[in-house]
Amino acid sequence: MTTIEFEHIAEKLRLRLVKVGREFFADDDKAEDIAQEILTRLWIMRDRVNVQLGVEALAVRMAKNLCVSEWRRQKAHRTVPVDERMSVDNRPTAPVEAKDGEMVLNRALAGLTKSELRLYRMRHEADMDIQQISAATGIGARSVSAMLSTARRKLFETIKRGGYL
Repeated sequence: MTTIEFEHIAEKLRLRLVKVGREFFADDDKAEDIAQEILTRLWIMRDRVNVQLGVEALAVRMAKNLCVSEWRRQKAHRTVPVDERMSVDNRPTAPVEAKDGEMVLNRALAGLTKSELRLYRMRHEADMDIQQISAATGIGARSVSAMLSTARRKLFETIKRGGYL
């Protein structure tokens, strides 16, 4: 892809990438950061990108993956002091809330395909990483990652539609 082709494509992609970031974080600044990061990555790999295969799909997938990674990084940095965790767990409603959350998740899991459910359980219940899942299933690591991303998105949408978020 030439520099001129990239500039032309980047103008159109930027709006789409900002939209992906905004839908995920509901924050304009974060959305802009996501768009800029993906455009930078595409610029770096522009010689290896085939324009005829559709750059938008690649860029959107990259943006979604970056959003998930950023969300995980932020989640890892959030900590709750021990005394707050203990007070939350000692509340009389804590067991009921935990059971409700489990019920919501189980309903959402029922909406996944068999293969998505299998991969989800391997990743989140058996704590296997992508490479281990790939080796166990014979599915390529990139495909495993994409299928898990789709499963998580389906779960999120199902829970969101149910009014739990």
